[in-house]
Formats: sequence, structure tokens, C-alpha cells
Amino acid sequence: MKKSLLTLALCSFTFGLGFGMNNIAFSNITPAKVAYVNVPKLLNASKTLKAAQETQVKETKDMLKWYDTASADIQKQTTEAGKKALIKKYEAQLTQKKKTIKETYSKKVTQVDTQLDTAITTKAKAMGYELVLRKDAVLFGGTDITAEILPLVK
Repeated sequence: MKKSLLTLALCSFTFGLGFGMNNIAFSNITPAKVAYVNVPKLLNASKTLKAAQETQVKETKDMLKWYDTASADIQKQTTEAGKKALIKKYEAQLTQKKKTIKETYSKKVTQVDTQLDTAITTKAKAMGYELVLRKDAVLFGGTDITAEILPLVK
């Protein structure tokens, strides 16, 4: 009987100690500092992205001029075999031009994405934020730090 009481007392003491430690652990939790940024606003401020878009528009216009020249060249051919050969040649060139324009733009977009990520991360950590979300993902709460990041956007 004494062993049962001693075991019961020891178990009760251990349970109480564990429960108390658990309460202490949960009572010391501090809420995370959460911020959000307006990504479209940051993208609109990016000079690198604007330059990439302008370059893409210019290259597309140049490609359309080239296409008109190629079409005229094909129409000048008198034989069907000559037309088919030129069509094949120009289709290959057109595919390469499209690929080059797409790759150039993608590289610039990736560069802008990296710049924004670095700017947001650096500024948010310096301001003591533990979590940063896109503005369109936030329904309530958090602090808007878009204005603090805008000067860092290139």
C-alpha cells in the first residue's frame, strides 16, 4: 500500500511539474512581427523592369518589320520550290528571334525578382520583422512596409 501511495504521489508530482513547465513555455511566446508589401507597386517602380519591357516592345516591332521584309522576299520567288525553301529558312529565323526575345526578357524579370527579394528581406530583417507577405494575401493585421522598400528598388 505504501508503494502504491508513493508511486501515486510521485506520478502526481511529475504530472504537475510537467504541466507547470508546459504552461511556462507557452506563456513566454511572443507574437511574430508581420509585415506586408505591395508587390505590384514595387514592380511599377522598377526601372530595370520598365527597361526590359521597352526593349521587348522594340524588339517585337523590329521582328514585325523583319517579317514584312521576309514575306515580300517570299512573294518575289517565282518557283514553288524557292518559296518553300525561303519559308523554311525564315521560319527557323523567326523561331530563333522569338526565343531570343523571350530569354532576354526572362533574364531581366529574374534579375528584378532577385533584387526585390533582396531589398525586402534586408529591410524587413533590419526593421525586426519575422514574416513578410504580399499585400493581396493579407486580410487583416500586419504593417505595410512598401514605402520603406521603394527607395531600394532599382
